[in-house]
Amino acid sequence: MLFPLILQRPMLSTPTLPRKTFAFLLGGVLLVGLVACGSSTPMAPASSASSALESAAADSLLRQVKTQIREATDEGSLDSLKQARAWAKQATGGDRAALAHYYAALADYRMSNRLPEEDEARRGRVIEDAIGHLKRATEINGTMADAWALLSGYYGQMMGMNPMQGMSLGPKANEAMKRAKEHGPNNPRVWIIDGTSDFYTPGMFGGDKEKALTKFEKAARLAEQGSPDDPLMPGWGHAEAHAWVGVAHMEAERYDPARTAFEAALDLNPDYGWVRSVLLPRLEQQAG
Repeated sequence: MLFPLILQRPMLSTPTLPRKTFAFLLGGVLLVGLVACGSSTPMAPASSASSALESAAADSLLRQVKTQIREATDEGSLDSLKQARAWAKQATGGDRAALAHYYAALADYRMSNRLPEEDEARRGRVIEDAIGHLKRATEINGTMADAWALLSGYYGQMMGMNPMQGMSLGPKANEAMKRAKEHGPNNPRVWIIDGTSDFYTPGMFGGDKEKALTKFEKAARLAEQGSPDDPLMPGWGHAEAHAWVGVAHMEAERYDPARTAFEAALDLNPDYGWVRSVLLPRLEQQAG
């Protein structure tokens, strides 16, 4: 495809992590270390122990960020997404910097899909913030397929807002998706984002909704293979892949397979607000 284009889809004060909360996270890890000091195992050097404590605290924070993004996406809560983004930014200086930058951008991604399409100023700021985080993530870890795929998707969103920039942004989006597929050929989130590009790109520029359906179905199959071994790594996409399968079928007026796909998404995630509150009611209205 020449110029991917991802448009908006519905989705049901930006506080920073309170110091007391961060102190609690760090203090909890410290307590474990103090208890362990009672054993006969030699203590690690102070600098090494401090580094381990900071790493554990950052991991705890990122675990909270990942959970908050998932729950906020289900609920369609902009405030919770802003909070998750703020927490992720606080973790960008640690050992998991690339992952922290990715989650900040993922929170932005969910917010940009929630903001009204006509509010171009706010959406533009969110998109620019996300692109900055993803560029940094890919600089730190050039093999992070999730970051490359999301970067491609953001270039598509930017083109949706500024079609005249297609000549410059199109090649960037294509290159980012190429790298995503090189480093994550079996990553379902790569195929979801690539599929949404096919779905929303005008046919004259290479868009194809049936090709998109094929990619969504592939993403759903790949997601069935299980979650990543590292619980902090991105794991979203299984229910979302089925939701997009349903969207593609509904667009083609194939209402029975659309309903089946939406039900499969809710079986995986009963709290999925986009399917429950937006897509299924729309299906019932269109199907009559």
